[in-house]
Formats: sequence, C-alpha cells, structure tokens
Amino acid sequence: MNKLIIGLCGLILLSGVAFAGNVDFSANAGLYTAPGGIGTSTLYGVSATQGLTENLSVRAMIQSTTYTVAGASTTYTPISVDLIYGQRLPGGLYPYAGLGLSYNSTTSGGVTAQTTGAQAEVGVNYAFGPITAGVAYRYILPDLSNTSLNASAFNGSVTGSVFKSFSF
Repeated sequence: MNKLIIGLCGLILLSGVAFAGNVDFSANAGLYTAPGGIGTSTLYGVSATQGLTENLSVRAMIQSTTYTVAGASTTYTPISVDLIYGQRLPGGLYPYAGLGLSYNSTTSGGVTAQTTGAQAEVGVNYAFGPITAGVAYRYILPDLSNTSLNASAFNGSVTGSVFKSFSF
C-alpha cells in the first residue's frame, strides 16, 4: 500500500511539471458515517491537488478512520483520485463538485479486505488571506462490487500559506 501512496503522490507532483501549474497540499478532518449507518467516527487525511485548467483539477487524497462494528474495531483507509470542477466567484468563494475512484483497505478482526470504490463530492472553499478553508460532503461507495453498501463523509479542510502552492 505504501508504494501505491507514493505512486499517486508522485503522479500528482509530476503532473505539476507537465502542466506548469500549482500543486496545493491540504489537511482535512470530518465525520464519517460507515456503511449501513452504524455510527459516525472521525475521518482525517491529507491531499494534493493539481490544477489542469482554470476550472478543472485532479486531487489525490488519503484518509483514515477507525470505528466499531459489533464490538470489533474496524479501520477504513481510502486512497482516492478525484476529478474536480469548480468556479471561482468574487469575494474568494469557490464552489465545486467532483467524482473519483478509490483504492480502499478495510481491516477488522485482523483481516484486511481491499476493494475498489467510487465517490461523488460537493463542497465550497473560501480564501481569506494566505489561508483557504472549506467544507465538503462526500457520498462514498466503498466497494463497487457491492453498490448496496454506501457511506458518507462531511469534511472540513484547511490549506495554509506554507503548504499552499508550489509552482513548477
């Protein structure tokens, strides 16, 4: 899994050279509702976003959460790549929507399952000074072979000036 994470992040960084744009790094945290609505847990992660055009970008993200199902601790770690469409509005507002695929690792009771998933997202970012903050809602299908299972996440994110933009 570490090789996949390094590969995804490397792909995003190398695309920055190809597209001669900015790569934005951010941290996020939120509430995750597990499949079947069995409760919520804290979901946290990091992402790298590469602008492709004025309104289109690609984002690689890794997140993780641990929750309890029937007394057993379950850890869910999605690594996702999303295509994001957004529109910059006056005043620093940036509403967006995105779709993507994910590689998911779920560990429960010492057994790890790996699945391919998908997600859809809507959100809004607000830039004030050197910091951008945002909120997003993600509808998640953690296993495309069983689309009757779905989950959701409500995330907040912050992109700070130190990590904001790297131009190539």
